[in-house]
Amino acid sequence: MSQTGYQPPAPGSKIIIIGAGSFGLSTAYALSLKNKYDIWVFERQTIPSPDAASSDINKIMRMDYGDETMYMHMYMESLHIWKQWNKERALKGLSPVFHNVGNLMFSQNGKFSNYEEQSLKAIREAGYGYCIEEYRTPESIAERYPQFKEATKNGFDIAYLNKSGGWCDSSEACKHIHSKCVENGVHFVVGPEQGSFVKFLYDEKISTKITGIETQDGKTHGADLVILATGSWTPSLLKLGDRLIATGQTVIQFMIPENLRKMFEGQPTWCADLSVTGYYGFAVNSEGKMKIGYHSSGYVNLCGEDQVSVPRTQVTNPTDSIPIKALGEFRQFLSKFLPITTPMDITYARVCWYCDSVDGHYLIAPHPDFDNLIIASGDSGHGMKFIPTLGFKICHVIEGVDSEYSRAWAWRDMAKDTATYDGLRADSGPKIQLDLNKQDQYTRMATKDDCKCARPSL
Repeated sequence: MSQTGYQPPAPGSKIIIIGAGSFGLSTAYALSLKNKYDIWVFERQTIPSPDAASSDINKIMRMDYGDETMYMHMYMESLHIWKQWNKERALKGLSPVFHNVGNLMFSQNGKFSNYEEQSLKAIREAGYGYCIEEYRTPESIAERYPQFKEATKNGFDIAYLNKSGGWCDSSEACKHIHSKCVENGVHFVVGPEQGSFVKFLYDEKISTKITGIETQDGKTHGADLVILATGSWTPSLLKLGDRLIATGQTVIQFMIPENLRKMFEGQPTWCADLSVTGYYGFAVNSEGKMKIGYHSSGYVNLCGEDQVSVPRTQVTNPTDSIPIKALGEFRQFLSKFLPITTPMDITYARVCWYCDSVDGHYLIAPHPDFDNLIIASGDSGHGMKFIPTLGFKICHVIEGVDSEYSRAWAWRDMAKDTATYDGLRADSGPKIQLDLNKQDQYTRMATKDDCKCARPSL
């Protein structure tokens, strides 16, 4: 156990942040604005890190959180800064990072699901009802969004548009906030040797007091405070019990033919009764790529004696795509929701790794067993949208401020057998997760040929 309890860093303290994903970068930026700390960020790969969840062509931007109103308000707070970032980038001739195309939230059989009903209630009670447009008949959906006409025929016949949402270019957003950190004097140590965390350093007299870190190149780096913001790798770097687990979520991409792109350009992001089916998707981006994902309790990659789930990514396994079972499920769903994709090849597929907490809330708190260590993790698949502002909330934890954020994300016991995740997954709750180490008919990785559309034989 910690000998002294958590003590906030004094002015002038050196703070090391391990990890330059959305949590690490947002924290570094928020701390840099205080102009009173010496801030160092260690990252083993280039920024944005190619195997981080934050490194992607897009992520959904949504305020729809059921009855979790804290995150709804966090989203509306971050929205202004996303728009400001777009202005900053326009002045530099750069593409926008936020595309305010809205979110189209589908439900089935003429009735909104409980999650959508709760979201609508919370949004309207908070005074944001002006963001909502309802489409209560299949005809109204198809008239406004003809690309979803077949979906309405197959039961996705009621929807609402949340005009506040859309998608962000997550990789570019990481680059943008990274540049702001550099401008503010944050030090970055990047690379597989000098930026790669190996172990903590401890005080010679107090075995629970962390005094810095050692990196892969053998160098030691002293610090007054260490923040572990290593995303889905966090559970494999430090014993956390059942509080966090790395889960693999599947995503695919199509390269939309030129003659069909106008149909999908500028459309809203969509969620196809997400708490029931798990599927969501995006508009075509500027390169013609259209991404579709599946939000679930996911896959695990159990390793070592402790059988901790460790991310298995295309950085270390470059031929990986997604499990063959997941590929078939994508095709089956899309045959009903977007049958126009049936004759298209899947041009890219990967497993994106979340760091899930059992209850869907972040885990951002001092570690009770160590002095001078804060865990900033547990993204649970919904962190990227908050990158402009999340760091300011993490500063509440760092500086010992009691707030709804520091209380919601505090160190806590989480019962794995009563898992709820975030309430927005196709299979929320207890589930035996597939192990990617077992190469069977369910988890073998799909090949390039598997990803091609089925073509009639002559």
